[in-house]
Amino acid sequence: MKNKSFNALLVGESLANAGDVFYIVALITTVFSVTDSLFYVSLVPVIKLSGGFLGGLVAPLLIDRYKLKAILLNSQLVKTCILLVLTLYVSLFLSIDTIVIIYVLIFCITFLDSFAHPASSAILPELIEEAYLLKANSLMSSVYQFINMGGWAVGGILAVLLHSNGLLIVTFILFVLSTFLLTFIKVNGEKQDAGSATEGRKMHSIFEGWKLIAEDSKLRILHIVLFLGAIAGPVWVSSIIYPFIELRLHKGNEWWGYINATFFLGLFFGGLFGYSKSDLINRNIHLVILVGSFIVFLMTFLFGINSYPLLALLVICIYGLFYELSMIAINTLIQGRVKEKLLAKVYAAQSSMMMATFGISTLIMGVLGEHFNIVVVFMVASCVSFLSFVILLTTKKSLSASSQ
Repeated sequence: MKNKSFNALLVGESLANAGDVFYIVALITTVFSVTDSLFYVSLVPVIKLSGGFLGGLVAPLLIDRYKLKAILLNSQLVKTCILLVLTLYVSLFLSIDTIVIIYVLIFCITFLDSFAHPASSAILPELIEEAYLLKANSLMSSVYQFINMGGWAVGGILAVLLHSNGLLIVTFILFVLSTFLLTFIKVNGEKQDAGSATEGRKMHSIFEGWKLIAEDSKLRILHIVLFLGAIAGPVWVSSIIYPFIELRLHKGNEWWGYINATFFLGLFFGGLFGYSKSDLINRNIHLVILVGSFIVFLMTFLFGINSYPLLALLVICIYGLFYELSMIAINTLIQGRVKEKLLAKVYAAQSSMMMATFGISTLIMGVLGEHFNIVVVFMVASCVSFLSFVILLTTKKSLSASSQ
């Protein structure tokens, strides 16, 4: 916490994350009030996934050309400018006939986010000694999960008090403060590769992160686990949880809020535990991932067959705690394996893979839930999670050996 650059990154990115939640709340409220259509509202996450996926593919070209701090700072600066345009547009020109402009601006902001995330994740190991990396990851994750946990509730309250325009102005202020704080990050010795403008070089740069994941045994195993997690993850989206609450728990839709809040509470506690017990986790990092994978499978299975509301809250909280510990450990291993700009390219490839997989799996899970019993969806997700555990169990020795 005495590291000024780390503090600037932590607070700056936290303000940006809070702003990301607030502006989406404001836009969902705005789109629904203008169109009175859930279809138009449902396009917002689709646009965000599309922007994130395409941005992750393009990000390596910028990573080759610019320093990581410059990418992080300038992407946030441009996001701030776009949000100002968005605020003015919503205030002065919005109508149902021009609603498409909102989707374009959402796409642009998410596109820029896909540059900022790899740069932020890759710059962290350059600011923190490796011995404190897991503690730093845990602290950042705890703060981000706290923002996610409370951001939607606070955003909803502010939307009622300030209306959409006021909430967008609050977001703009948060983005300005974030941009200002990110200027205080100092990275010593960051290398810059100007790269080449040739088409061959561009294609090599785009796929360099993917290639490294495929060739490095440790990275390959970890990203298979992440890939399977993205397949199983959509069981927790509202389109699956809503019918589950009605058909299995026999409760109203307000229980989606309880389940969502409990899930984020588990994630938050996982981050706090990782921060307080970072030395213990560092010594047993592969075991943490293995146990976390098994608990994620077990809790998914138990949640799917359960019909007791209070037990569902307990199960989802445990799920969130062990999922978060597993993700912190995986993230720390990846950061220790690859350095500087190659690490940013790995994160860019990872982001594109996760978003594309999550989007496609969401559609498949929705079809399964439509044509079969809702419990079948959770059984499929638990089978995928169990496959992830089996892969980790069978590759345990090679994962540990490659670490050494």
